[in-house]
This record gives sequence, C-alpha cells and structure tokens, in this order.
Amino acid sequence: MTSNTRKRRGVQLLFAALGLGLLGVLVWTVGLSDVAAHMARLGWFAPIVLLPYAAIAVCDAKGWSWLIPRDSAARPVPLWYFSLSRLAGESINNLTPTASIGGEAFKVYLLRRRGIRPEVGMASVVAAKTALTVSQIIFILLGLPFFLFRLGWGLHSWWVMSLFMALACGFVLSLIHWQRRGLMEKLVRSLGRWFPRWSAPQRWEAGARRIDALLLQLYDSNPRAFLVSTVYHLLGWLLGAVEIWVIFALLGIPVGLIEALIIESMVQPLTAAALVIPGALGVRETAGVFLSRLLGIDVGAGLALMVLKRAREAVYNGIGLLFLTRAGYTWRAEERSPVLPEMLP
Repeated sequence: MTSNTRKRRGVQLLFAALGLGLLGVLVWTVGLSDVAAHMARLGWFAPIVLLPYAAIAVCDAKGWSWLIPRDSAARPVPLWYFSLSRLAGESINNLTPTASIGGEAFKVYLLRRRGIRPEVGMASVVAAKTALTVSQIIFILLGLPFFLFRLGWGLHSWWVMSLFMALACGFVLSLIHWQRRGLMEKLVRSLGRWFPRWSAPQRWEAGARRIDALLLQLYDSNPRAFLVSTVYHLLGWLLGAVEIWVIFALLGIPVGLIEALIIESMVQPLTAAALVIPGALGVRETAGVFLSRLLGIDVGAGLALMVLKRAREAVYNGIGLLFLTRAGYTWRAEERSPVLPEMLP
C-alpha cells in the first residue's frame, strides 16, 4: 500500500469517525430508550418499510434506461437489470466518500456485460446523473415554500424563492452547457496537466471525445429522452416523501404528506453538503431529527424514522453488492476502476 493510499484511507476513516461521533451524540441526546419504544411499535409490519423504496428504485432505473439508445445492445436490457445495476452502483456511492460518483464506473461495467459499449454506458450514466440532479433541485424547490411557510415567513418568502430558483436555473444551464462543450475531454486533459508524469490521460482522450459526442447527440437530437428521465427521477423523489409518510404511519405518528415532503426535500441539501462523509452518516440523521422537531414531531420518532431509513438503505446496499459480486466483478486490493482502462484506450 502506497503512502498516498494510506493517507487517503486515513482521511476517509477520519470523516467516517466524525459521522459516527455526530450520530452517537444525537442518540445520546434523544435517548436510545425513546427510539426503541417507537421502533417496538412496528412489530410484524417492519418489512413494509422496505416496500416504498422498491418503487423508487424502479422509477430511477426507468429514468436511466431512457438515456440509452435502443440500438445500443443486440437484445433489450430488462428493467430489472437496470434496477439491480443501479442499486450496485449506488451501494458504492453510499458506502464510500466519493461525492456520489464512485459507483458510476460499476454501472458502466454492468451495462458492458449486457453488450452495451462502455462509452455509451458512460454517456448514459453522466446524463442520468444530470437528470437526477435536475430532478432533485426541482424537488427541493417544491418543498421549500412549505418549509418557509412553517418558519413563519409566509408571503414574505417570495424573494427567497426567487433567489433559489435563479441559482437553480443557472446551475442546471451551466451543467448542461459544459457537457455540450466537451466536458469529459476537458476533464481528461486537466488530469494530464495536473499530473504530467501520468500517461493514462493521453490514452483516455479518444474515449472522452466519444462520450462527449454521445452526450451532445442526446441533448440536441433527443431532448425528450432527457426530459422523460428527469420526470421519472422526480417521481422517485416524490415517492421518497411517501416513504416517510408510510414509516410514520407504521410508527403510529399522525403526519401529513406535506410534512413528509418538507422533511424529505429539506434533508437533501444537507446530505449533499456532507459529500466527504460516507453516506452522510450522522448528518442525515441530525437533519431529520431537527426537521421533525421543527414540525412538532417527537424527536424520538424523528430519529426512529432516520434509523429505519438507514436500515432500509443497508438492505438495498446489500442487494446491490450481492448483484455486483454475482455479475462477475471481483474485488482487487489495488482498487482500480473496473471500466476506465478498457473504456478509454
């Protein structure tokens, strides 16, 4: 193991420890007995907690599948394969501090096993990540007015909404603009400038240009596919609010769909800000408890909600990792990408 690898792992362990510490303080503050009392109400209904996310996973997989040209594979790739491939990639994203992009190469690897060329797979993954981000921004903007109203801002919140909408539109337009102007090739060339002794970026430039060409073709020739993908991802975010409503109902807590929408939408920006902490451990739970308290929900129930969501995440992460292993990927000590060396010759 090189010194750089040891340093990287040391930093990762440090942030993971910080997340665990924050979670420990939260549990100590709220009280483990209070959380356990709420959890005990589930009883035999506990498996129902897993059901809403199954619908979310299907929506996200459907959104991803729309971004792959129909003639990319000899045989159509079934939706269940997209769903499990996405679970596999997201499990890597959730378990590692890689800014939610570490698992994207694994998605490309799994698509390649179904006959889809790596550059096509990578272009679809980049576009799907963009559609997911756009839909997440829309979802946050949907929940923000209700959140501001609960804070007592009322009609005076129009300028806050205007500011956030302007920033969101600028960000989305810039994101797509840079992708249309050869973002992948620029990133590869930047790697070459930052690491002049590293020869790999020179070999990757041709593949990066192919990915950029596919992205440009998607945005210019088939914008409907990107729009439909965004709608499917937005539906997945909305089902996330339904998931919160279902969990609270199982816990015996009367919570409306608006309150569930506020919690799910306002947790998102705080979770996104904790990129360096694996799975935003501790940060997501703290945000959920804070929002629950703000809405007049018992903090014990709020923490029980976040624990159940984390348990559901662990189950689906396990399914994703199992599928990745069964698909033929073997873990290597050097942790190199399973896709990039072959994709960008």
